[in-house]
Amino acid sequence: MLSSFVFFWFYINIKKNGVKWIIKGLLQIGILVLFIGGFFKIFFNLPPNLFIKIFFLIIYTWCTVGINVNFMIPLMRLIDQKIVKK
Repeated sequence: MLSSFVFFWFYINIKKNGVKWIIKGLLQIGILVLFIGGFFKIFFNLPPNLFIKIFFLIIYTWCTVGINVNFMIPLMRLIDQKIVKK
């Protein structure tokens, strides 16, 4: 039932917004996977020192938020504007 709803939702959005909607969605999913995957890969390779892990967590979160706020959100807005103009 859930998969039917998801496929129907994809069909409606692709019909309404076109291929740019797919590109935007894939870009958002890719960004999420890269940031989360990169975090875990680096975090588990750190030495077992609590201070280093907390410091890494704070710095990684700060950089991730900075990149998303200053680069990815404006990029998503530009893609949304292109979708709306269609």
